[in-house]
Amino acid sequence: MRQNIWEPPERLLPYLIMFTKPYIGENNDLGVSSFESFLEALAENYNVPETVVFWNEAAEVCSEGHKLLPAVLELEKAGVRILVSEQAVTKFKIKNSLRAGRLANHFDLVVAINASPKPVIF
Repeated sequence: MRQNIWEPPERLLPYLIMFTKPYIGENNDLGVSSFESFLEALAENYNVPETVVFWNEAAEVCSEGHKLLPAVLELEKAGVRILVSEQAVTKFKIKNSLRAGRLANHFDLVVAINASPKPVIF
């Protein structure tokens, strides 16, 4: 029996990305467009992180009407575990409009971060 000499890589890679704000670096045009481009590129990539966390202001990305919601839904469709800070969802009153991810309390978020060998935080 012939064996494959090449195996496709796992799609989900063992790391976590956490977004705490809807921009990267400074809250200006460059920071906002960098965040948007990064999230869209991540969603289009074959290899994706096991977990993506949206905390603080970044939680709004997972709500209905946000222009980056389709990218988050693509990640979810690829098998990425999307965690959204329950405290942020409550603060910004977006629970009824949440369309991606699952609510996570601080304990859930700490467990997810500790379980990741390589957390990346923006």
